[in-house]
Amino acid sequence: MQKNLILALVLSAFVYIFWYSYIMPPPKKAARSGEIYSEKAPQNIKEEKHSKKETERLKIKEEQFQSPKMAIQEKEIKVSAGKFQFVLTSKGGGIKSALYAGPVSPAELVLETNYPFLNAFGNQNFAIKKTGGNEVVMEKEKTGIILRKHYIFSPENTLNTLVITVKNTGNNAIELAPWKISMGPGLGTVQNEQKENPKIWKAKYAQEVEGRKHPAVNVIKDNVKLANPNWVGIDNRYFISAIITKNYLRNFDLHYEKLPTGENKKEGPYISLENPPSLLNPQETRKWEIKFYMGPKDCEKLEKIGYGLDRSIDLGFFAPLAKLANDALGGLYKATGNYGFAIIILSVAVQFLMFPLSMKSYKSMNAMKKIQPKMQYLQKKYKNDPKKLNAEMMELYKREGVNPLSGCLPMLLQIPIFFALFTALRNSWDLHGASFIFWIKDLSYKDPYYVLPIIMGAIMFLQQHITPQSGSTDPSQKFMKWMPVIFTVMFLNFPSGLVLYWLINSIFSSIQQLYLVKKQ
Repeated sequence: MQKNLILALVLSAFVYIFWYSYIMPPPKKAARSGEIYSEKAPQNIKEEKHSKKETERLKIKEEQFQSPKMAIQEKEIKVSAGKFQFVLTSKGGGIKSALYAGPVSPAELVLETNYPFLNAFGNQNFAIKKTGGNEVVMEKEKTGIILRKHYIFSPENTLNTLVITVKNTGNNAIELAPWKISMGPGLGTVQNEQKENPKIWKAKYAQEVEGRKHPAVNVIKDNVKLANPNWVGIDNRYFISAIITKNYLRNFDLHYEKLPTGENKKEGPYISLENPPSLLNPQETRKWEIKFYMGPKDCEKLEKIGYGLDRSIDLGFFAPLAKLANDALGGLYKATGNYGFAIIILSVAVQFLMFPLSMKSYKSMNAMKKIQPKMQYLQKKYKNDPKKLNAEMMELYKREGVNPLSGCLPMLLQIPIFFALFTALRNSWDLHGASFIFWIKDLSYKDPYYVLPIIMGAIMFLQQHITPQSGSTDPSQKFMKWMPVIFTVMFLNFPSGLVLYWLINSIFSSIQQLYLVKKQ
């Protein structure tokens, strides 16, 4: 029974890791013209009567404002803010490039220059009115109307601000047609994550849920109806671009746009957020202040920003435990200055906490080995009477003081810890680019020379030989002999931090077992 349970746990580990690493399906693609949010937009157009002639004039002004595509002489503006180097374009006034100086390598978050982030009024060519520090102001003036975009970038790379202002300078009321602001398609990342990046893009939103402390984060799918989400964005493993949509810009459309990625054309999620039409009276100014974030999924920073942005970090099924493990690693890092040593200390601490259970497990396994002849005798004697066999086996366990489940308890406790550390080490920004010693330059990435997984497999092989064997001829027993090889192959491409944890765990377990063998 014990071997079957261990086998089941190992297989469940395979399923969990394979699912979260390779299989988790992307969101269903919405139709290009499909509307994600179908709630009626807030009405902010004042009711005013106009003559037929004036209505026609207003329509012409609207068409002039949304001018057809034409050749535009584009200008670029570079802005440095914290670890970001932004490039803005005068064509539509969007962000054409957002280069982040990360700990591993620079990451370009805007993948396609033809689709600038925060592009709005894309057919308009803005004049640059102000540059300096972390601000850019650009304007477009037409007959009777001035359109202004004012960017303020955070030097701490927290929330940035875009203020869009429209002023009616004429003597007649003007109807401003619905306009959109967009993000995507897709989102860039660091060099060593680019291969898998298109597979893990997700369009997400966060929304308050009654009775829950934190906002719920969901992947956007077609035909989703929302009422006032906190934010809408696109993310990958380590980065997110998001627009804070609280109380405005609630109508959005999701579709997938093709963009060049290597030899193949990949499709990335593309989100357009729409502002409803509005009426501007003579000399009236209308202003929209849009907060947005572009950058790493740094849990501590996102928690300070608020709006539930930190909930975009995927910590898997055991999220609370993964968060606890991540916090513990952060605390140990502050004490040691090295995440590798922090992982070692955490591994040893977990083993010390579990030592009483491990000792009980070893004694149980040793006792099970001793009563194997009696168990085999009962299995032969009552092979045609399962009910009687179970009763006699339970009586044997009781008489010998053996609990067959106690040997599996440490394994049961370690599985959630393993899964939690797997997701924490794979998705935590703090561990991204964190070096250990010698050739281990990034604990969130695989060991480039496979030294750690090979040593780990050797230790597991040694541990298997000093562990009491039941002597059973059960097929699962034969499978267990292959466990060191299976785990070694499986861990070859795992984050080196996770392999380090399992290596320390195996070394400590082997030392424990040698100690217990000598005490017998």
